[in-house]
Amino acid sequence: MSSLNKAILSALFVSAVAPAQAQEATDNDEVNEEVTETIQVTGMRATMTRSLSEKKNTVAIVDAMAAADFGELPGLSLSDVIENITSVSGHRGKGSASEMSIRGLGPFLGFATFNQRTVTSAGASRAVNFKKFPSELSDKVVVYKSQQADLIEGGVAGTINVDPLKALDYGKSLIQAEIEGVYNSHTARQDGYSGLGHEFSISYVDQYRNTGMGDIGVSVGYKESDSSNPEESVLSSSSMYSCATRLADGTPLTPFSNDCEDDDRNPGVAVDRSNIDQYDLSSVYLTPSSYTFRNQEEEDERQAFVGTLQWQPSGDWDIHVDVEYSNNFYFEDRHDLLLTSARRELDDQIVGQDHALLYATGKAKMEAQGYYREEDETYNGSGINIEHYVNDSLRVELDLSYSKSYRNRTSWKSRVVTGDYWNYSLDLRGERLPTLTFLDENRKAEGEAGYTGVGVFDPTSAESWSTSYNNGRATRNRYEREMEERFDRIKAVKFDAEYIVDNGFISTVKAGVRYSEESLYSDNDDDRAIDPTTGEDTSEYRVDDEALGNLLIANCFKDWSNPEWMSSEDGVAIAGNSGKETPANQWAQFDGRCGFANISQQGELQPDGTYSFVDIGPYEDRRSAGDDLIDENILAVYAMSNINTSLFGYDVTGNVGVRVVETSIESTGYAGSYEIVTSLNDDGTTNYKMETNEGEVDVYVRDNKSTRVLPSANITFHLDNDVMLRGALYKAMSRPNLQDLGAGRVIQVSDDNDITDPADLIRRVDGDNPYMDPLMSSNADVSLEWYPSEDMYVSAAYYFKKFSANFRGVELNETLNIDGQDIPAIVNSFTYTDDPAYLRGIELSYQHNYAFLPEPFNGLGTKVSYNYASSSFENEDGEFGDVYNVDGELEQEGYDFIDPANVFGFSKHVFSGSVYWDIGDFEFRVLYKSRSKYFQPNSGARANRYVEPFEYVDATAKYKINKNFSLYFKAQNVLDEAQYMTRGTQTTPTLISSSGPKYFLSLKAKF
Repeated sequence: MSSLNKAILSALFVSAVAPAQAQEATDNDEVNEEVTETIQVTGMRATMTRSLSEKKNTVAIVDAMAAADFGELPGLSLSDVIENITSVSGHRGKGSASEMSIRGLGPFLGFATFNQRTVTSAGASRAVNFKKFPSELSDKVVVYKSQQADLIEGGVAGTINVDPLKALDYGKSLIQAEIEGVYNSHTARQDGYSGLGHEFSISYVDQYRNTGMGDIGVSVGYKESDSSNPEESVLSSSSMYSCATRLADGTPLTPFSNDCEDDDRNPGVAVDRSNIDQYDLSSVYLTPSSYTFRNQEEEDERQAFVGTLQWQPSGDWDIHVDVEYSNNFYFEDRHDLLLTSARRELDDQIVGQDHALLYATGKAKMEAQGYYREEDETYNGSGINIEHYVNDSLRVELDLSYSKSYRNRTSWKSRVVTGDYWNYSLDLRGERLPTLTFLDENRKAEGEAGYTGVGVFDPTSAESWSTSYNNGRATRNRYEREMEERFDRIKAVKFDAEYIVDNGFISTVKAGVRYSEESLYSDNDDDRAIDPTTGEDTSEYRVDDEALGNLLIANCFKDWSNPEWMSSEDGVAIAGNSGKETPANQWAQFDGRCGFANISQQGELQPDGTYSFVDIGPYEDRRSAGDDLIDENILAVYAMSNINTSLFGYDVTGNVGVRVVETSIESTGYAGSYEIVTSLNDDGTTNYKMETNEGEVDVYVRDNKSTRVLPSANITFHLDNDVMLRGALYKAMSRPNLQDLGAGRVIQVSDDNDITDPADLIRRVDGDNPYMDPLMSSNADVSLEWYPSEDMYVSAAYYFKKFSANFRGVELNETLNIDGQDIPAIVNSFTYTDDPAYLRGIELSYQHNYAFLPEPFNGLGTKVSYNYASSSFENEDGEFGDVYNVDGELEQEGYDFIDPANVFGFSKHVFSGSVYWDIGDFEFRVLYKSRSKYFQPNSGARANRYVEPFEYVDATAKYKINKNFSLYFKAQNVLDEAQYMTRGTQTTPTLISSSGPKYFLSLKAKF
């Protein structure tokens, strides 16, 4: 057991026994007079107390994190704050959290709002990037575990809401500014980089009362940051293959001069689901097609602004206006070494018990790749909320909102590949890092008997890619420009009315209507290159050219820049060679923009024979089948009764309601344009043929509408003043990602030359599914909560969900208009299964400030939470799992040793523990979080990918210099935990990414 876990358990024990001891001591004291003393609670204790109050006093089942003072949410970012909340876990990338999962269900089943309004997303899903809302400019975060009728629908797992400050409600005047220095240890490893960055924030809150126009409150805040989050990585490809070394009867398979999945008895026949029984199962192994070793530089710049105006012209009116803006610009400059084939001419295989290929020798071409990416993302949000008390019984509320996200991600990629194949070995038997060793002509490593040193590849020398070093085989040179661009915009209006009934059972009745229009434009398949010899466009330009290769070798490679690359991980990723004086964990780095410039030859010719870099830009006509233009209109109405009564001798509060939601989709997409050419056959019949209309596209529009009814009930029994028993029954819904509703179609034309029926012209059509309806779930929750004081609570909850969230292939019947003729077609797409899945879980949480302890220990406090979830959901591995047809019937059994994945983002175990200590002017806090293995799919990959179990520690310290100035120190990822992902087997790494710890030192001024 770790020291931190022991400390947490000790704190739990103390909290259980100390109150009784403290009470006994009080009873024995002689009290001469009664003294009333007001104690002002500040710091972390105040934040935890306010968070406890939010949980206790909200009707629905929630957990929250609410700042004791403006700008004091505990976390390095809003994502980190959210991840501190019970049963919420994030996916950590580059050291910080994103893609929040609630109660074991993935982010695509969750929902997020800002100020109770839907937030747009510039990513590939509806999941919100919370980094756009600085924690310093936010007031509180509430996670709704159960649903109620007046909440915006969209979260089967739950809803995360972030609230800004309301100045009049805050009630104090405040000016605060913070300047912060940032140090990233992994950035400092890079030559020419110090690892230093900065953050700066300033905010102002004030109230102007009795102005003649009523009371006015304003708050404005601005934050900017400039730092870096580089990654040192070892990756393997998303494509996985199965191979074997023996037949079922034990006959060895001899090494084959091709890829290992091909049977040497019958070249071209792969080991797969249909024939795996022909092989000795213990000799079957899984391997990726390639491995990548990555070093990169990166810089991240962010600016954010939040402003609010609260105006109360009289006691009957409350008007709140808010504006949000954020911009994030970053670049990353990757330098990759690729083992292009991890399965060619394999020999000496050692297969693990889980069928991972633990060791093998083989042959591969080596690739040096440069990849320079820029991303610019902007968010704009605004809204106005008008609340009016018509009379003592009726309150009405109008809310207008606008949200827009934009992202452009552009990359310039170039690479050089050796003309010849090189001997190597890859060893996964030791640490998590695979070890790549280059072998001699006899496939011997340095130090082995028979090693000659001849023919050993030197990855640190650019000359290793030259034609002369590759037996006269010319270097292959490649380049392309990649681009993704998205706009997402929402306009919404909401009207609510609440009427006081107070008849002894129902306290108020509430009803409302909400209408929203969302528009998404997504262009994500714009890979472009220009052939310098013809000027024609192509998706990628490739050429085998010795002279060009020599030019790139002489001008586009640069010296190694990271002497401590992957030193945070045990083991060696690339073995050195003492005889050749080749250091370990180094390679010749290729500059992506230099390669792009000199292969494309679109810039100006320089005196030294090289070309300057110029961006060739996107296609003039960017329309393609991968584009999405989707409009989603939502109309929702609800009615809800709030309950305040007595039942079975207990006070009972809660609400019962129903929400009816109509979702309308109009999806516009593109497909290639064709002309139908006819000719007359000798027998008098007509022959049909489809020919491409170059440079033209056809437009397709698809519509869908669905209506869902969402009843809900949240009931709380107040068993006594300190104990509550909450229960919730409700239906919830989550909508498909907008980009999964595309109408674009990829058409494959029949190559038959004798077609007499136009219906036979199309061989196959692929595309998204614009007819998918929202996903539904039936839910039950129960939570027992004990609040013995304002500083302490203990809660235990059980939850149950029945839902359908698995995707499977489906055949859609559509009519395509080709050259004016309607042709029936079957579109191969995907949809949800009808088979139900079940999720059951328990969550335990405990919070306490030990104010009863003697000084200085009375400033100690802790919060501990644990979530356990069990799910029947199965997501078959696309490469090796069971295969079902479009009707859900089993067509082919998968490999017995490959288990299906669970829900995207599902972790069986999530634990979070924090300890804080306020000692006079000092304040310390340590957060520990652990999460078990979970499924993390990536676009375009068939084999399932998993994030292996991880734990991390963040820490903060504060020193209050005086009433105006405070000094802060923060540390992120103290354990230097790398992200470790596997694919296929639990010992086959697909990503090992190390970002290192990050440290912050700041001075905050408050006036």
